[in-house]
Amino acid sequence: MDAQGQIAELLGGAGIEAGFAAISVQSGAQIAVNGAALFPTASTFKVPVMVEVYAQARAGKFAITDRLAMTQAQKTMGSGVIQALDVGLAPTIRDLMMLMIIISDNTATDMLVDLVGAANVTARMRTLGLHDIHVPHKCHGLFLAGWDLPKDGSVGYAEIKAASKARPMPFDSAAFARDGSNNTASAIDLARLMVLIAKAEAGTAEDCADMIAIMETQHFQNRVPRFLPTGSVANKTGSLRGLRNDTGLIRRGPGDTIAFALFTLDTTEMPHGNSRQLQEANVRIETVMGEVGQILWDAFAR
Repeated sequence: MDAQGQIAELLGGAGIEAGFAAISVQSGAQIAVNGAALFPTASTFKVPVMVEVYAQARAGKFAITDRLAMTQAQKTMGSGVIQALDVGLAPTIRDLMMLMIIISDNTATDMLVDLVGAANVTARMRTLGLHDIHVPHKCHGLFLAGWDLPKDGSVGYAEIKAASKARPMPFDSAAFARDGSNNTASAIDLARLMVLIAKAEAGTAEDCADMIAIMETQHFQNRVPRFLPTGSVANKTGSLRGLRNDTGLIRRGPGDTIAFALFTLDTTEMPHGNSRQLQEANVRIETVMGEVGQILWDAFAR
């Protein structure tokens, strides 16, 4: 059985909904399973944000060495560390991109989206020919949508944290919408974005090389890279309730790079706050994602 068949069988038996695509950067060979379907991106939308930051810096709107001071209003919950640090912290724009990508820092992300504008991120994807990548929200907006909270600016960090502790984010909320009103993408278009980065067509050669260098330092390697050689993958994960996503570049050797995107959605209901069940589900699904990576390494476009 070829890679397409192996991955289709694996994902079909996993008890989850999945969207997958892989493209050989050099040959253009492509495989996909439900690859054109829109999925909520979770934090994989941070790669398009990074592309737009570099584009605006190259246009002279700012330098990636400029510093941005964090405000209280920009602090948001979820992954990352700077939400716990003092207001006024002023990392460079490149530092914020590093935090956004390698530890998925939500506050760093929102600082960057405030800088470049979410609408401009989506517009950049269109100029690159990617019509299935939508970024209408920053992280805080996703949380407001997920818990149906007011979007008038009255809900801050403490209120979002309280909502997350009170109840799980409903699967029928706007944060799980499968259209352009939400941060969504198809696996095919997200994999295509990775091809454009790898081929230095998503920005200048220098900027695309730096994007890959940032993704190479990714801390979360327990999904598609799970069983692959250390240092062979540059990637960005994304997580939200029931969502475990991953996208990036697998480098098997010189002139042999695979761009991939894998979305998984598991809507199994679990008791709120049951960490054991959550961790067991994470291991099960992330192992499946790792098996996808292994199949790509062993059998795709050799």
